[in-house]
Amino acid sequence: MIQKIYIIFLLFLAVQTSAQEKKRDVSDFDDAYLKEIKAENSELSSRIKTFPQNIQDLNKQVSQAIKSNDDAKALELALEMDKLYPKNADIKNFIGKRQAKAQDHASALKSFDEAIKIDSNNKWFYINKASVQAENKQIEEALKTMETLLVLQPNWSIAYNMKASLLRELNQQSESLRAYEMALMGEPKSAQIYTNRGDLYLELSKEKEAIADYKKALEIQPDYARAKENLNKTLKTASDKK
Repeated sequence: MIQKIYIIFLLFLAVQTSAQEKKRDVSDFDDAYLKEIKAENSELSSRIKTFPQNIQDLNKQVSQAIKSNDDAKALELALEMDKLYPKNADIKNFIGKRQAKAQDHASALKSFDEAIKIDSNNKWFYINKASVQAENKQIEEALKTMETLLVLQPNWSIAYNMKASLLRELNQQSESLRAYEMALMGEPKSAQIYTNRGDLYLELSKEKEAIADYKKALEIQPDYARAKENLNKTLKTASDKK
């Protein structure tokens, strides 16, 4: 099952994040993920302040369109921003997200590629691109996108976690476990990653290892709900077998 990381590009990384979008379910994200996303949004807000005033004004209209659930208008305004300010990676990235939401995957991938061409160092652009590829069942292509990202960000646990999830989708469990191991060696330390590996251990009928990972997840973040739930279920199943 593809991990919920693939909905990041619809949740948070907008040219201007609206309260309406923040209401979406984020229960799968742990504190480590949310901290990373918050940092990117803070940097994005700073970049927006450097936009020409007419672009900032259009951006406010985009935000209002999102709040009004008018996706078509939001995309129309974003495309207008792109015409007036064509070499801005954040705008192209935002356009890609709106196109992905409209299920126009081909256009979305083109937009993300344009964003990456302008700013090849923004790690979230690669996550967004791989997310669309994965949702479009282009798992091998998504893996290639992650490999490119990992050359740039060789210690980023979130990228390895996504790589592991993609490998799971291809039923390459041994390779997925290796990717999880790399994720757990990287930064930030994440309860979600331990929980994801625990889920894979369960698929492999390794209950002892799964329980250990759920407990490690809760050491990192004691209130992480998915780890608690999965640990309790696994302990109950193990107890019922005795």
